Amino acid sequence: MILDTDIGWQPGGLVALVAAARVVPNLVVVTADETRGRRAQLARHALNLLDRVDVAVIPGFYLGGEDRFLLDTDHPFPEHGEDFLERIRGLDRMIAAIVELCETTTGPIQWVGLGPMSNLTAIISRLPEIADRVKVTQLGGVVDRHPGRTAVSENFRVDPTSAGLALRALHNPRLLLVDHTDHDALQMTANSPLLEMLEQPNAPRWATLLAMHLRAWLARERTAWLRDPLSLSAALGLPFVAFHTERIGIHPDGRLSRTPHGRPIQVSSAIDCAAARTWMHDAIRI
Repeated sequence: MILDTDIGWQPGGLVALVAAARVVPNLVVVTADETRGRRAQLARHALNLLDRVDVAVIPGFYLGGEDRFLLDTDHPFPEHGEDFLERIRGLDRMIAAIVELCETTTGPIQWVGLGPMSNLTAIISRLPEIADRVKVTQLGGVVDRHPGRTAVSENFRVDPTSAGLALRALHNPRLLLVDHTDHDALQMTANSPLLEMLEQPNAPRWATLLAMHLRAWLARERTAWLRDPLSLSAALGLPFVAFHTERIGIHPDGRLSRTPHGRPIQVSSAIDCAAARTWMHDAIRI
């Protein structure tokens, strides 16, 4: 399983990483919307705290999203930014590492996309046949627009070109639409029992790290969404998310719409939020 995550921004990414580290034996982490190595540094630190030194962490595509990272003293902003050539070399290293992994793996490859689809698009562009092998579960997309909700989800808005290319190249990808993931039962607040559990005095260091990031997010937003671990559960084949196939039109700005001439894509149709939340709590229970 390849977890493609913009860890270090919305705290659901770190929740998903903790859950994956505890339940997925063959795990690789690629950082989406990389911010000069800070996401990869955070992922490596968290995995080490979880005794998963065996899990490779591959820095992914740089999109310039320095403002989409919660700063802390353990992962400071670099004093000197990478130059353009170093970013290109980093991209080449990421693609080479994933291509090597795919070429040396004989079984199915689950790709869990929790951030922009830039990494996956870059890999498919370099080795198109990988699109036949990866089973993609991607968080993102809005089809049924509701009052007060933007027409484009954040993962597609950040890099709409990559989202459009990947969704056209993949065979039957699955999308967890924001239409269904933004449910009250998938929210965390400053008073959530899960946060209280993570902040116990004798909590392990990974739990303290997760609690710190949750507090940092809740200091700027009233709630934190648990979309990312929900996406992980779907990739694991757990029964919390129902999918059905629809023909979806993909617009240049990342918008999605139903159309008879669109591409067949599996989209979420319903979520058992109560069961999913119970599983999430159990997956990161101390």
